[in-house]
Amino acid sequence: MVNRLMIIVTGAPGTGKTTLSRQISEKFGIPIIAKDEIKELLFDSIGVGDRQWSIKLSKASYNLLFSFAEKLLLAGRPFIVEGNFDNASSIQNFLNIKSKMDFQTLQIHCYTEPETLYERYKARDASGERHAGHIHQLPEFEEYRERFNGKCYKLDIDGSIIIDLDTTDFAQVNYEHLYSQIDEILRIMGGCINGEK
Repeated sequence: MVNRLMIIVTGAPGTGKTTLSRQISEKFGIPIIAKDEIKELLFDSIGVGDRQWSIKLSKASYNLLFSFAEKLLLAGRPFIVEGNFDNASSIQNFLNIKSKMDFQTLQIHCYTEPETLYERYKARDASGERHAGHIHQLPEFEEYRERFNGKCYKLDIDGSIIIDLDTTDFAQVNYEHLYSQIDEILRIMGGCINGEK
């Protein structure tokens, strides 16, 4: 029987999850399901709206992500899910899938100092590179810090392997060490690396 492995890349918005997920995907030849990619496809298909519309499509994006994840688990091959999975709002979705089938989770938890994260968040919104559908109401720093202070992006999944990754300074991230950890887990799980068992 093939062991099932889901790699969860989680963390607050702006911690570098998307870039990291793509790097892992390219390194190991495994697919990604990314919440924002799904949301942007929905924007392109059914239109951009106001803040409430953006929130509504976020919920729909998560629903689709979890549905796709369940189907990929049936294939028995490792894959990545990426998003800002707040434990309070996301955990039940993962546990619902786990109640139907057994799988191992590797969580890569990205975290960044609040001041750096806030500046990164501001720069991203001002860059003009984000999809027009992403509508944010960025508060002053103190309100921003308070808003995210109580959120936990580590998921309470029994037996989950967790790698905490400080992404405050991307230049200081030891990617080779991270890749070696992932490689070891894939080998232990009997996962497929670049399509080979």
